[in-house]
Amino acid sequence: MAEETPQVPHEADGRKPTKKDILTTFKNDLKSADSLRLETVDKVEKWKAQYNGDPYGNEEKGRSALVSRDIKRQDEWQHASVKDPFVSDQDIIKCRPITAEDVKAAQQNELVLNHQFTRQFNRYRFMTNAIKLYYAEGTVIAKTGWEYEDEIEEVEMPVMAIHPYTQQPVQVGTKMVKQLKVLKNQPDAQLCRIQDIYLDPTAEGDIDRAQFIIHRYESDLSTLKKAKKYKNLNKLAQNMARDDGDDFDPTDDTEFVFKDKARKKLVVYEYWGNFDMNGDGVAEPIVCTWVNDVIIQLISNPMPDKKLPFLIVANNSIPFKLYGEANAELIGDNQKIATAIKRGLMDNMAHSNNAQKGLRVGSLDALNKKRFLNGKNFEYNGSQADFFEGSYNSIPGSVFNVLEMINNETESMLGVKSFSGGINGSGLGSTATAARGALDAVSVRRLDIVRNIAENLIKPLMRKWMSYNSEFLQPEEIIRITNEEFIPIKRDDLKGLVDISIHVSTAEDNAAKAQELAFMMQTGQQTMDPDETRMIRAEIARLQKMPELAKKIEEYQPQPDPLVQRQRELEIKKLEVEIMERESRARENYVDIRAKNAKAALDEAKAREVGSNTDLKDLEFTRKADGSEFQEKIAEKGYDRDTQAGLKIIDAQNKPKGPTN
Repeated sequence: MAEETPQVPHEADGRKPTKKDILTTFKNDLKSADSLRLETVDKVEKWKAQYNGDPYGNEEKGRSALVSRDIKRQDEWQHASVKDPFVSDQDIIKCRPITAEDVKAAQQNELVLNHQFTRQFNRYRFMTNAIKLYYAEGTVIAKTGWEYEDEIEEVEMPVMAIHPYTQQPVQVGTKMVKQLKVLKNQPDAQLCRIQDIYLDPTAEGDIDRAQFIIHRYESDLSTLKKAKKYKNLNKLAQNMARDDGDDFDPTDDTEFVFKDKARKKLVVYEYWGNFDMNGDGVAEPIVCTWVNDVIIQLISNPMPDKKLPFLIVANNSIPFKLYGEANAELIGDNQKIATAIKRGLMDNMAHSNNAQKGLRVGSLDALNKKRFLNGKNFEYNGSQADFFEGSYNSIPGSVFNVLEMINNETESMLGVKSFSGGINGSGLGSTATAARGALDAVSVRRLDIVRNIAENLIKPLMRKWMSYNSEFLQPEEIIRITNEEFIPIKRDDLKGLVDISIHVSTAEDNAAKAQELAFMMQTGQQTMDPDETRMIRAEIARLQKMPELAKKIEEYQPQPDPLVQRQRELEIKKLEVEIMERESRARENYVDIRAKNAKAALDEAKAREVGSNTDLKDLEFTRKADGSEFQEKIAEKGYDRDTQAGLKIIDAQNKPKGPTN
């Protein structure tokens, strides 16, 4: 019969819960989630045993105990190629703005996130351990957070005063002032053991739907005090003094235990989730930390996004489940078959009479038998058949065919191309297209693994870091991007609608793209512009993981030969002189044209004047010839006589009259 969960008193009466009620509720959640955790831990332990090649338990004395490590071998073969996209480049994070107003925020976020992930964060160790857990345990759980450290230091500050005559500030001495110095202020992420995580069983495969996650970890009193965020530590210390036993994780294989109170290990439970703290029926995000029965932290969720600070990546994910499956679930049976065959081979060879020698009784006397056993020349009676030379038993070729079949099946299930042949194109046909199809399948499978890690681990991690930066960064952080340039990053500029993009690609993808670009260079370089050729060469260098060379190619400016440069200058000067000469000739020609036009106009005017004079003379001659000129003169004189007579009459009329006699 299932054990009933005790009901919390405040749920019935609606009052505000006490700390005892809260702790009781959280411990009930811990107990409810423990069954799912134990089920997963049992599977993980089996997978890890197969991954590490632990004995199966059926080994017999005098027989081979070899365990074939096919699972770990497959992991090691593709571990480097999966990790390479995340650790080979200094700027793998690209931030794209959603709207035009978010361009500046995207640029600032890209600078900050690349600096934090590639310089302040040990990404190589983080990615190495994450990929190891991805293959061995099938699930990677990461916890995000923020690291902050400061100290109070005394610095010497000048004491200023106003000069009485010049009214200018002058230094009159120094004084020691205490200032807060920030030692560390950056986001962080750590991987969690799957045995220490209690997940909400009702999440149904979506971490965002989980109502709680409990993280169990080991700590000590000294570390808790240094964190400066926990309370009731004195009460915890008193409980530790009364308790003579050791409070540590029983599943931990470490047997070393500190005896002093400051470093003695404690099991800390950290509850992240939603809970009704006010008794109003509405759950709010909180975080609660306790050790045994002492609550040392109970606050609202301090994260800006108010979400659970955990990320989960599943290998071979199962629908509606948060946990994934390790590679041992796929090829565990193949490893057992390979182990059985290899053990048989070892036992066959170990129990053979290899290097043993035999001889027929009586074929050698005592002296020659001693020489025979010492490896010296000897004499014998009889034939060569009297001597026997032991060797290994012959092994049928079908054994190696079965091993090769198992190996090919294992690689086809995981999509891994081994160094010893493995996947090849012969299964698809003996053509180059078939081999390329097999390699493409390997590349696609590997790229899918890389994308899974990028989409479900790195991108969510960067989005959480981006929200943390907008809240926890100092008002102005100085981020170094080059050896010469310093760009100030303002906290307010880190907000906005920004899409995080991770540049991921496998070695096969980069090699294929580089080959296509190289072929483009070979076929079309003669018709390409030099700048276009330089861009393609830079992209090839970038695909070959040589970012420094790519940058040098893009920024390269060829230095010409001084003699060639001088020759070009002289040629340019020669052309300039020729152009000036031609322009001068053109101006002279223009002046000549204007002079000729003026002369032609003058000649035309003179011609018209001569024509006019001729016409006038002809007219005078005609008038004289026909008497017109004579008639005009007579008429003119007659007009004059008439005019003079009229004037005399008018004068006579206007003359005053005398007295009448």
